[in-house]
Amino acid sequence: MSTSEHKINLNYIYYNYFAIAGHLISAIAMMSLISGKNSLIIPYTESYLEWNNVRSNVSCPIGSRNFNTSDGKFCISTVTKPVSCDSDGDCYGVDLAWLIISFHLLSFVFQSTAALTNFTGPICGYKYNDMIQSGKNPLRFFEYSFSASIMLIAIAILNGVTDINLITSIAVLTSSCQLCGAAVEFIDNVRIKWLLHLTAWLQFCWAYGIIGHAFFKSISAAEDGSGTKPPTFVYIIVVLLFLLYSSFGFVQFYELMFTNAFIREKCCNNKNTINPYYKEISYVLLSLTAKLLLGWMIFANVLILG
Repeated sequence: MSTSEHKINLNYIYYNYFAIAGHLISAIAMMSLISGKNSLIIPYTESYLEWNNVRSNVSCPIGSRNFNTSDGKFCISTVTKPVSCDSDGDCYGVDLAWLIISFHLLSFVFQSTAALTNFTGPICGYKYNDMIQSGKNPLRFFEYSFSASIMLIAIAILNGVTDINLITSIAVLTSSCQLCGAAVEFIDNVRIKWLLHLTAWLQFCWAYGIIGHAFFKSISAAEDGSGTKPPTFVYIIVVLLFLLYSSFGFVQFYELMFTNAFIREKCCNNKNTINPYYKEISYVLLSLTAKLLLGWMIFANVLILG
């Protein structure tokens, strides 16, 4: 390996240091910005059936259905209410500011742990340099399974998705998506790699589809009710969040494209894999850019709405 190639291969270590510092500084800055301010708690909601016993001559409202029993007539309808509220009117929910801060702290802790293994030696069989050299990094996807879920929950809540069952589904879908990504790196069969990768995209798109439906439903409701639609920049932000969030998946997609013999022959000197160091540089740079942008774009809502 030439000196220049060696320097390039080591770049991911230095970029990782910058990402570690970026997430720590962001977490500290966010904590200082919310210090002394009221928490922005967004209550969780849940939907369930409500049985209303009515007189036989009463018509059930639109959206509910009749159910005649020996105990009388019932109007059955779905209601949505906060999960739990106390006597002071405070409802169980999520603190949006601390949700985003935990996102940065998780990234800081996991990326610091990876870097630490280069000095201490393997921790539970994991050493950062050795893993990257082999083209694998399970710790990365393990972290993503938490941090990516946190970020998507924050995006969902800001777009009006507060049902605790939907929030849980988004978290599980996102976590499963990341675990599929981890499995891709450990499987040799190309077809299984693609199956797992495409399954991960399905999980991701379904989770984001819940958010997209809520966003466009708010627009549709505004149009039907002659209400006010969101300003143009909100549309741009929603699209930008999606692109930033999905950018991590395209790194693995690009990697898997090298399994195609035609592509290898035309652009890659028939190599059957990409340089593992370049792959790690891509992920670390995304952590340094996309994750920080995502975090601060969401946190700006805390400063505006808080």
